[in-house]
Amino acid sequence: MILQELELLYLRRLVDDHIGSLDRSIQKNTRFYGDSDDVELKERKIGRLEAELLVMESVKDKITLEIGRLEFAS
Repeated sequence: MILQELELLYLRRLVDDHIGSLDRSIQKNTRFYGDSDDVELKERKIGRLEAELLVMESVKDKITLEIGRLEFAS
């Protein structure tokens, strides 16, 4: 599947918005659950979000590289 530059820009914006949402969720959950002694609870509430954030940042980097490749090819 080949995406056009405009589609990639829109997709990057969506990923950026989701990254912001994940950041806010991590901050909120850290305030609520960060001091908990329950490691499993922390992993469920914070660790899962941190893992998703890393994936989304990787996706954003790949989209940015693809946009750059398309601009260079033009």
